[in-house]
Amino acid sequence: MTTSKQDLLIPTHLNVNLLQFPYNVEKAPKFSWWDHSNIPDSEQTAFQVVVAKRLHELANQEYIFDSGWVDSSKNSGVELPEIEQKLVPSELYYWQVRIKDNFDNMSGFSQPEKFLCADEPLNNPIKGIWSDQGPKTDNELPKLGNVAFIRSPRFNLDLADIDTAVITAFSRGNEPLFIQGFDILVNGTNVGVGSAHRQVHYQGTDKTGIYYNKYDVTENLINGENVISAMATAKSDRKAFWAKLEVYLTDGSKKQVIVTNTDWKVLDGSTAFGDYGVKIRSIYFGMISENVDMRYYPQGWSEVAFNDEAWDQAWINPQSMVSDEEVFIPYRSENTRRFETNEPSKKIVKLGEQDYLIDLGKEIIGSLKVDLESPIDQRVTVLMGEQLQDDGHVRHELAAGPDYVENWTFVKGSNKFTTLQVKNFRYIELVGFQGELHENDINGWAIQQPFESQESKFESDNDLLNREYEMSKYTIKATNQDVYVDSQARERRPYEGDLLVNGNTSFVVSSNYSLNRHSMDYLIDNPTWPEDYKLYSIEMAWQDYLYTGNKDFLNERYTDLTYKLNRGKNEESFDGASQNFTGSLKNTKGVDNFDEKVGLVTNDGLIDWPIPERDGFVEGEYNAPFNAIFYGAYLSMSKIAEATGHTADAEHYRSRAARIKKEMIARLYNPETGRFYDSLNADLSVNEHTAHHSTAYALCYGVYDDQAMADKMSKFVANDGKFVGSIYFIYFMLKGLIDSGHADEAVRLLTNPDDRKDQKTFAAILNTLKATIAPEAWSNHYKPNMTMSHPWGATPGLTIVQGIMGINPTKPGFDAFTVKIRPGNLHHLRVETPSSKGIIKATLAVGADEQTVTVDVPMNSKGTVVLPEGSHVTSIKDANGTNVAGINAETDQIILGSGHYQISYRTN
Repeated sequence: MTTSKQDLLIPTHLNVNLLQFPYNVEKAPKFSWWDHSNIPDSEQTAFQVVVAKRLHELANQEYIFDSGWVDSSKNSGVELPEIEQKLVPSELYYWQVRIKDNFDNMSGFSQPEKFLCADEPLNNPIKGIWSDQGPKTDNELPKLGNVAFIRSPRFNLDLADIDTAVITAFSRGNEPLFIQGFDILVNGTNVGVGSAHRQVHYQGTDKTGIYYNKYDVTENLINGENVISAMATAKSDRKAFWAKLEVYLTDGSKKQVIVTNTDWKVLDGSTAFGDYGVKIRSIYFGMISENVDMRYYPQGWSEVAFNDEAWDQAWINPQSMVSDEEVFIPYRSENTRRFETNEPSKKIVKLGEQDYLIDLGKEIIGSLKVDLESPIDQRVTVLMGEQLQDDGHVRHELAAGPDYVENWTFVKGSNKFTTLQVKNFRYIELVGFQGELHENDINGWAIQQPFESQESKFESDNDLLNREYEMSKYTIKATNQDVYVDSQARERRPYEGDLLVNGNTSFVVSSNYSLNRHSMDYLIDNPTWPEDYKLYSIEMAWQDYLYTGNKDFLNERYTDLTYKLNRGKNEESFDGASQNFTGSLKNTKGVDNFDEKVGLVTNDGLIDWPIPERDGFVEGEYNAPFNAIFYGAYLSMSKIAEATGHTADAEHYRSRAARIKKEMIARLYNPETGRFYDSLNADLSVNEHTAHHSTAYALCYGVYDDQAMADKMSKFVANDGKFVGSIYFIYFMLKGLIDSGHADEAVRLLTNPDDRKDQKTFAAILNTLKATIAPEAWSNHYKPNMTMSHPWGATPGLTIVQGIMGINPTKPGFDAFTVKIRPGNLHHLRVETPSSKGIIKATLAVGADEQTVTVDVPMNSKGTVVLPEGSHVTSIKDANGTNVAGINAETDQIILGSGHYQISYRTN
């Protein structure tokens, strides 16, 4: 074969430990990259990874490690054990990779990427700084405000000697559920937000994990004078902020430039933010009201030229920021950043003479960035919210509890500031503002992890379905902060059930897999109260391995995952009436609740929430939904056991799964109606009520003997095209319908155009509720205290990609995957979705006589296109329009190597 230099392209999308810029490398790093070729059927046959300490050393081939050519097709989760002895804690490294293919081509080296080895454990206490509110007697404790402006001394740098500059930072004193302890800035530019949720019971111990962040600020520094600034908030007597700047010099050394101490300047922000003790609260947390007063707000405070001579000397909190009961660890996902939002659909509506409504176009999670001119000194009332009232004004008292009401005082002339606290809102209303308000005077100041929007796309001939996908995709973008939570508006805590939907939707729209893994790890240590939820940790651990090809999590957490199959003994209680928690969370071994005599598990799970959404489910000793979920969990655990070398365990889990399936069908299934009864009592009498949930969970997890049984169950679950239960529960409805061969019913449910108020449809959610992030419930009617920013409602996104388009990994790391498009009544569909091998693309065009599927298979992967049963293939062509030889077209399954293919076929 004659090829050109452009046929095999350089690898891209380099990651270490699932991160673009990791600073948590402790053991042998796991390398990943995407391969690219213009040659059909190309595969990686070998790779070479090189590592150097500095960029110029990499360019000069002065490597500290060179793998040489390694014969391997693996390009995700790649281990090079011999590199571990070459790495030094806290040191910076660059790496590149190049590959060879099966056509004797060799690529060039990739663009270089960095990684940092984790710091060594703490040997000395860390003491942070804060602002002291003012004079006190010798015996009086410091008066510490809840907000502090912080500035470093100006420091000079010669960038010619600097390869990379990194700030390490964290803060203490905030509530455990808060993420916005500080915004950190370099020369006036925001470079990140911290600190992440602390992790109690870290790695199954009695210690609490305290996370620090590292920020690569190389591009933010200038020759000459620089300054680091922070705006921080905290509540307890542990108030403290700590940061240091280290530079990695071109000569291979490292130098600490500056660290927080008494040379830093601070300004108490109590007056600037009007913090007089009034809190914005849910039943789970309270945050300060930000009554910004521009008479006292230090405009330009983060700029180098700002004059801070009148500011106070920093106060050192004598308490160590990390106690003996805590462990200081690097954050394990991408740093959360600030993003200024300015949606095309943003608009300003004048509701009255001095009453302006700003619609940001989409809901955000974060704060506000303000830059406006006021014609006079004036005070205005500021209302924020997720929804509008019927009269068009902002519903500032959120359904979820917090009441977003603040008062801002403007000065005549320029008013430029940002707020700090995390709120969930789309609408801002300024009451009493005199003057003209322009579109860019107030913008969203969102907190998110970086999100590559171009990695994923979907379109079809159904506009409603397209909008559902975009809402699901934006949900992931907007809600990815430091850990998956139910909603930042109310609880701000992770749940395994939310992880199930959030994680799978994230998999199909983003190649950032690190937040899912971090959230899984958090939940292993901190399981929640629903018994079924703990089982989803197992399901998602297996999904994580399939998507990443990296089984570190399975190996490290294997024993803890096995405990999830036992009835939990969390050190926590839940009061359903008040929806509040008491006690602490802790992962424990629990007790095996499988009844050998009956062949089913006892106890019950959430089923659905709130309780009225359970379709009248009748609980007993042995419950159908709970046992169906257990069946799926045992199957997933058997695969995990197999992958991690626990062969005996794998057989045990398969046996358990088979027994549960057999007994569920024998004891709880009614073959005449095609429905599962809800439960058995302790005396094995049947509670003959048949909630949709009982059959839907069974269908979702494959508790049926044959297709005829699945067909009967599906007819009941499909409910004549109307959703049953909550917006969370539909995940199980839709997955069961699609996996059992009834995707047409799933499409029918998703594309129901009925958008009347309070209908259980996505048309009503988008058109009437006007949601832009997935809501917690179908409407306030079904859950009066719902949030409009709850990722467990993002099921359409994952259903479209994993279900309707049928794109799923069948081997870890997408070594192989399927494309099984089940369009229902749709005639045109096109999707792009990321994988650990690269972007997968697929389209379907339904013609009068013939259907055409196109597929783009990434290099180093195999795609199996599954056509409708009985299809007759008329042609298979490559990107050049040439008929593809060597593929058996007399089958419903066509296996394709890398490249672009067009398959035309007819159905009977």
